[in-house]
Amino acid sequence: MMIFLPLGVDGAELDRLPRVSIGIAVVCVLAFVATWVIPSEPLGVGDDDVNELAKQSLEHSALVFPAACSERFLSDHGRKLIAKLREKAKENDDPSVDVAKRQQQLDARCDELMVRTDSASLRRFALVPARGIAQPGWLTYMFLHLGWMHLLGNMLFFYVVGLLLEDAWGRPLFAAFYLAGGLVAGLAHFALEPSSQGVMVGASGAVAACMGAFCLRFAQRRVRVGYFIWILRIWRGTLPVPGWAWAGLWFGNEVLNYLLWGNDTGVAVMAHIGGFAFGFAGASLMRATRLEERVVAPALAAAQGGWVADPRVADAQAALDRGDRDEAREGFTRVLSGQPDHTDSLLALGRMDLEDGKLPLGLTRVERALNLLAGRASAEAVWGSLEQLGTLLPLERLRPATAWRVAQALEGEDAPPAAAPTTEALYVVAGTGAGTVAVRALIRAAELRLAQHKHPEKAGEYLARVKTLLTGDAATLAERVQALEQQLERSLDERGRRGVELGQPLPAIDAPSAPPRIIPCRILSLSDKALSLESANGQRRTLAVTEVLAVAVGMLPIAGAPGAPPRQTVLTDLVVSWGSGAEGPMVLRINVPGLSLPQLYPGLPQRDAFAKLITDLLEYSSATALPDSTSLKQGKYPRFASEAELSQQFYGVSAAAA
Repeated sequence: MMIFLPLGVDGAELDRLPRVSIGIAVVCVLAFVATWVIPSEPLGVGDDDVNELAKQSLEHSALVFPAACSERFLSDHGRKLIAKLREKAKENDDPSVDVAKRQQQLDARCDELMVRTDSASLRRFALVPARGIAQPGWLTYMFLHLGWMHLLGNMLFFYVVGLLLEDAWGRPLFAAFYLAGGLVAGLAHFALEPSSQGVMVGASGAVAACMGAFCLRFAQRRVRVGYFIWILRIWRGTLPVPGWAWAGLWFGNEVLNYLLWGNDTGVAVMAHIGGFAFGFAGASLMRATRLEERVVAPALAAAQGGWVADPRVADAQAALDRGDRDEAREGFTRVLSGQPDHTDSLLALGRMDLEDGKLPLGLTRVERALNLLAGRASAEAVWGSLEQLGTLLPLERLRPATAWRVAQALEGEDAPPAAAPTTEALYVVAGTGAGTVAVRALIRAAELRLAQHKHPEKAGEYLARVKTLLTGDAATLAERVQALEQQLERSLDERGRRGVELGQPLPAIDAPSAPPRIIPCRILSLSDKALSLESANGQRRTLAVTEVLAVAVGMLPIAGAPGAPPRQTVLTDLVVSWGSGAEGPMVLRINVPGLSLPQLYPGLPQRDAFAKLITDLLEYSSATALPDSTSLKQGKYPRFASEAELSQQFYGVSAAAA
């Protein structure tokens, strides 16, 4: 014994209450109660009545089972069985039977049964092909059922496929589709046996139409199928099956049943086949005409007063959420083939490319999306896109023109305060270009830095770069640069006075009188909020990234093989305190192995991973870059003959042991 039942769709979420589907289910239940539960004989005639009539017709071989009742109550198999039994009855004919009188009684009994069945609500509202076109059953048959299992089975399949279709297509379109699917299923059954007196009831034809549409529209969604197999032993459980496979196998089984048994199984198989074919054709037409994304989705959005995503994007995102990157990439690419400026798809593919290490391709897609968003979206939307990309996006690799446009977009009225550091960083990148735009970008970066009242010396770096660009039309901005320099000087003076008044250690603007305290460390982890380190003696400490006041990088020679020239290595210093007059800066010094680059940036070459680490440290901490941020971000690290020379250059005095 094998039983397979669909239990639902994995990860299915609805954007709106499926009122049409609920309404269909309620009508089916109410109609079932009215036509099957309440009446003592739902069809007006029970099996016992038909069996008794057949038994009486076999009392003599000359008796004939009434033609009207034969057509209405007997299947082909039943008629053949009675004919065979009548042949055997010839040997036992009772000569005393009044054949004419008994035939009249049989005909009268048949007429009585016919009247009873005609008055039964279930038959009156069922689809009976022999009635022709003018009958209510074309519409009402799809809400009636013959028994609890018939009802529950249809409602289970309807639950699996109907809810998602209504959610994607909206209530009016889905309601029309359901009714049309049921009508086509009825026509398929009618075309096969137009003179049949048998009743056809059940939602399965309309549900089959929904399954045909589901097979294409939600082909890659996973249907959770429960199974119970009993062959010598019992196997039971659930398994996910792609929507196309589940619905396709069901359809194939229906076709096979029809080829093997025809329409004499007690089930309207041709209605199932016709309904499924209609649903699949309808979904194919909607896909070919892009009706759903061009008309249906916008109409739903307008009705809801909000925004409804392109359904293909929703499917691709669902595939990405469940880890199927190939399907997701194919889905987003399909969207872009018809809509090259679809920003959600560009961002999704760009992010996937960046995650896969395809930096040039990822940057191209992300830059295109950001340029589009900057021209038409709110600052909040632009910031949201940047937040989703997070540290995957190397801002310094953006083109200056893109950085300028995005930074400008982030300065809208709805820009969140958290976007200020990113806006500043974008202006700095824009400042690597040329002309007046570069000058304006660096000036704006300096303004944002001074407005934060945090590490104002970075504004001095921006202004120093601006001075080299004040030529041509940009020379008119010289007065603004001069005013900012005066503001910077006041900010530094005020900070110095505040530090003296509060007794706080001061940053080393001038050379400190005490040597720095060097603590050898290695990095354990890094995020945008915290930095975890371990010192040479095994002590571990987690710092807030904002505790890093400066990042310094220098290159030193190390001995190579005998006779070979010395190689170069890199030292990275993190300044966590500038000290005071009696105490020098506290510096966490990290050599190359201590950077843990393979763990922090798996898959990246060491040089790229180091550049990424320095960029992240500067971005997360807003620390001062030594010798300057431009050099560090471009990978131009100063060379020193020794650690003492490095410390002298960065901190004004040689290092002291910590």
